[in-house]
Amino acid sequence: MNKILFLLVLCLILIINDLTQAQEFAPIQFGNVWVYGFSNGARYRSEIIDSSIKVDSIKYFGYGLNYNTQYSKIIRLRDDDFYVIKEDSSFPEPLNERIYYKKNAQLGDTWESNYGIYTITDTFPAYTFDTLVTGKLLNENFGLVEWDYVWTEEFGKLAMMDWQGEVKHYLRGCVINGRVYGDTTFIISGVDDYNREISYELYNNYPNPFNSSTVIRFTIPEGDYVRLEVYNLLGEKIETLVEEFTNTGDHSIQFEANNLASGVYLYVLKAPGYMQTKKMLL
Repeated sequence: MNKILFLLVLCLILIINDLTQAQEFAPIQFGNVWVYGFSNGARYRSEIIDSSIKVDSIKYFGYGLNYNTQYSKIIRLRDDDFYVIKEDSSFPEPLNERIYYKKNAQLGDTWESNYGIYTITDTFPAYTFDTLVTGKLLNENFGLVEWDYVWTEEFGKLAMMDWQGEVKHYLRGCVINGRVYGDTTFIISGVDDYNREISYELYNNYPNPFNSSTVIRFTIPEGDYVRLEVYNLLGEKIETLVEEFTNTGDHSIQFEANNLASGVYLYVLKAPGYMQTKKMLL
């Protein structure tokens, strides 16, 4: 009997662990990015990469992990202000959707799923990325195991902690609605890197076209002196965004164009032995 009980508990823990590994994000908008760090120094990165998914006429957003160009899961904000992630057909909730957060949640708010009870157990003011926000402590109670998350409306999930209070992962940086916060550097390594070799790379800005600001992202394979410049179509330099020694990895820079006329502009990444140019539309 003890062996059977042990196996049942082990199966439940495995199921719960699989749920907690699912990445859950808010606010949901195409181009938003989150980079989380683990206590062992590893990181993972997620980006909302698709805003045109429809299942049974319901609109979802898809996100990719660690530069995966195919979305890993699909999520949405329902009309009842619950953020949900769509699980596979075996998940017993309506539309196979699992609630993971409630927009503008208040202290004492609670909801249930087939696996456990979720409760906002505390709220508190906190400075995150030099921004005063309200942190919300969300407790997930699965009966045998509990997890705690810190959420904000501005940045989404800030941290995840186990039942002993140990932080499992935390938000190092993000791009929300085109604005960069914190450290979004991300270097892919290990068995999950899809055999991607780190090299110089200048990515398409997003959003593009843009209205007043956009984010330009680039990768360098090793620390080097880098320049990132913006030009008009006449070849006149508009602004130098980066002109310094830059560490290896991925970098995101926000370009503000409030005083510029609408039209096509060029952005150029320069490093010793390397130069690449891309267009953006204001």
